[in-house]
Amino acid sequence: MGSAQVLKIIFFAQFIALLAIRVFFGWMVRRAGQSSWSVEKEAVKREGAWSILLRPLGFLALLALVGLYAFIPGEPDWLILPLPVWLRGLGVVLGAFGLLYLIWVHYTLREYWSTVLQLRKAHALITAGPYRWIRHPMYSALMVCFFSLALISAAWPLLLLAALTLPFFYRVTVKEERMMIGQFGEEYRAYRERTGRFLPRAMGPDRS
Repeated sequence: MGSAQVLKIIFFAQFIALLAIRVFFGWMVRRAGQSSWSVEKEAVKREGAWSILLRPLGFLALLALVGLYAFIPGEPDWLILPLPVWLRGLGVVLGAFGLLYLIWVHYTLREYWSTVLQLRKAHALITAGPYRWIRHPMYSALMVCFFSLALISAAWPLLLLAALTLPFFYRVTVKEERMMIGQFGEEYRAYRERTGRFLPRAMGPDRS
């Protein structure tokens, strides 16, 4: 079995693990009497209908690209970038880290998780776990997972899709922080001052 086949197996293992994590914690939210996928009218108004529509469309695009990578035999030049093996191996390491990080974020957030910008009943401001240092670790974890899949596969469409998540997530976090300030006021402003958006303040260029 060649390195390309091994990388493809690892790619699918990590992709399935990513889906399993999201489904499992979605089930946990539903078990707590909530729904991670339901969308309230206020959430549509807050985030924008097009933004909410881009989420399932992006997921469908991801599934299509994963299927393309799965069923195209070999690694054709028109699809696969000539990335060195060590860089694709780094994607494997990043993927393992991203999945563990995603589990940590979900476990910390628990029933307050939602796929859109909406607050739960008796919503609390979470500042434990990764939220102690980062305001939006869910997006950080997802970006790590997406970029790791792109590196492992070396498929340029996956790399492009992963890159497009950066401006999308940034835009969503701007709106999310307005929502959180409206809900928690000065408590959230103080929390924002001591945390980073996607990375701890000491690590990232974006310290807003």
